[in-house]
Amino acid sequence: MRIPASISVKMENATIRERILLHLSRFRMVNEEEVYNLPFDLTQDGIAAALGISRAHSSLELKKLRQSGKVRENQVHVIGSGIRRKVYYLEPDGRTEAEHVKKKLEDAGIPFETVLDMRKCDPGLMWDKLGPSDRDALGLACVIRVPVNKKLLPPTDSGVVPATHEGVVCISPEVKKRYLAAVDPESVRKWNSAAADWWMDNLGDDQERLYHLSAAGRSVEADRLLVGRSAEFLENHNDDLLETVKGMAGPVKNPLASWSVRAGIAVACGDAEFAEKAAQELEKLGSDEACIVRAESKLISKDPKGSLADAEKIYAQKGTARSAMLVGRSLYALGRYEEADRSLSDTVKKFIETGEVSRLDEILVLRAGTAYMRGDMDGCLSILGKALASCRNEGRREGIQALTEAVVSGRGVPVFH
Repeated sequence: MRIPASISVKMENATIRERILLHLSRFRMVNEEEVYNLPFDLTQDGIAAALGISRAHSSLELKKLRQSGKVRENQVHVIGSGIRRKVYYLEPDGRTEAEHVKKKLEDAGIPFETVLDMRKCDPGLMWDKLGPSDRDALGLACVIRVPVNKKLLPPTDSGVVPATHEGVVCISPEVKKRYLAAVDPESVRKWNSAAADWWMDNLGDDQERLYHLSAAGRSVEADRLLVGRSAEFLENHNDDLLETVKGMAGPVKNPLASWSVRAGIAVACGDAEFAEKAAQELEKLGSDEACIVRAESKLISKDPKGSLADAEKIYAQKGTARSAMLVGRSLYALGRYEEADRSLSDTVKKFIETGEVSRLDEILVLRAGTAYMRGDMDGCLSILGKALASCRNEGRREGIQALTEAVVSGRGVPVFH
């Protein structure tokens, strides 16, 4: 619920001085004689981060409060810091004033925590109170999804973006979502566009840039990046990338290449529904790949018989390495391990002939699975060793090592896929 205008005016009268007093009043139970493991929130940087103000503002107001006898400082060891730092406590007069401020806010119907914590502020009111530079800094901080140093964001007058004492922006995903929902979509697109350029300028990863390009409505650039970095995206597929790709606008420049990459990501992530959608689009474009993607979709949907029928038909017509691999995977899923091993052995040869060795470790893992299911433990371990030697993807290497350890230990039934 939006706070009424009459109350918002009074809320603005909670000065930085008053907010600092309220913040420090929350730590009245801290032992002032303690010199080790004091909370960061009692330092100048901690106060600034908690209130969303600049360190300079925090320093200036704390100096005034100290001179007026409202607070005192001490040099202590702070949690997470290797050096002694100044921390601040309320003196009796400061505690009295903090109580007066709290009562003033409560009389106006405002819980005093809302003056201190972004999570409890009304997002619409926050945006209304910010100037253009602060809006852009907070907006960019809210759309960027990974931890970044506050120094990399646009400068602000008020220090509205909260950060840890290491300078890393600290806004939870839930709070980001609430704040972005309170502004117009065009502003969110603008900030996503700025974030996309930010990633390019700061050599950020392509997946985050793709996300922001799509969210900014820069569909031509997003599609160009997807196709241009297809090998990287397919090699490092993940559910977040899949969601980004599913949300992208239709391909503009090179639809055949774009839908091929989208299909590959869907299959790699095990999304049968989106794989089928990609197959339909490829079919409209007259691509032979539509048949193989549809067969892969059936295998994901636990229909190995349907997948095998399609894969054998494609293999008979085209004899491609990809169709040979799908025949082997379908036979394996059906428990026809001898036939699967022969098909996968043929697949290895075809992939080597075509130079597509990037997927060699996947085929070898399945061959290791057929050996395991036939009781050939030595053969299984030997093939897993070859798979590990041929694998260049760190994530898959870890999976192969885990499989090897599971086979050696004999605990449980390893899953080969």
